Amino acid sequence: MTRSSAIAVVAGALGAVLLVAAMRQSLFGVMLGAMLSPLPLAMAILGLGVNFLPLAIVSGAVTVMVLTGSIAMASVYLVMDAAPVALLSRLRGLAEPGKNGLTISGAAIGRLVCWLVLSVAVALVIGLSVFPSGPDGVEAALQEQLKEVLAAVTATTAVTQGGESTAEARDEMLRVLAGILPAAVAMHLCLRAILSTGLAQVALSRMQLAQGLAPDYRQFSVPTWFVAPAGALIALALAASGDVGFVAASAAAVLSLPLALQGLAVVHCAVAQTRQRIVLLVVFYILALLMASVAAVMLVTVGIAEQFYEIRARHFAARTGGK
Repeated sequence: MTRSSAIAVVAGALGAVLLVAAMRQSLFGVMLGAMLSPLPLAMAILGLGVNFLPLAIVSGAVTVMVLTGSIAMASVYLVMDAAPVALLSRLRGLAEPGKNGLTISGAAIGRLVCWLVLSVAVALVIGLSVFPSGPDGVEAALQEQLKEVLAAVTATTAVTQGGESTAEARDEMLRVLAGILPAAVAMHLCLRAILSTGLAQVALSRMQLAQGLAPDYRQFSVPTWFVAPAGALIALALAASGDVGFVAASAAAVLSLPLALQGLAVVHCAVAQTRQRIVLLVVFYILALLMASVAAVMLVTVGIAEQFYEIRARHFAARTGGK
């Protein structure tokens, strides 16, 4: 086995360990594995090349089966870590000659992210369509499932002894959770792959192992064709009701992710023009975390405005380097 092959095997196994730790809700797993279990796999593929992708994936799947004794859990690894990273690892092959060496354009990154999001959205629609639902629809069935899970977890704790007010509060919480859970899970799947791939590229660049690749993240752009499916789903979500409206709204929320990332790229371009950009970015991200729902709506709005009015091209100088 060559040195590169050994690195790929270790990277795949390490990512699998992080994922299993997250599923078992250990402190280590929750802190790192929940979002960054694809990171070792992404670093191996972006650093060594896609030729080592199968070896790393097999190593990860085998590690999951050894640790859990379950083929189903290995399938979860393939869906949550391997497949998204395999798609985003095509970044390396999309590099083009630039001023500072090989550059991965923002348009190329945007296309891959849109394909990832579309794939996840299609899987979400299929999953919700085949989900066993009663006469009250998919959302109500999800709420009942969550109620059963909560009852099994809490058993005879205070949740079941708190009277009618506690029960009403619990039911309201479950209703809200059932409404946002499918989209939240799908978006989490996309974000962990995007974040891990981006951090892998940054880490490889810092270690001078990225072979001159410089992703142009500030110029991240959503392809024009993506507006059609996203707009159609948003319109359907607003017009339809019942199961159709619920499924469309969940898929539309997932498809809004690339537009939010485009809005975030606009914010970074704007802040890059100032002298205190680090301070401003820190303040921006703190406020965004504190007001996540408001920040998400604002970023999607800015992303849509950028799609039609080209804010960066008109008002900000293009900056490259993957910062």
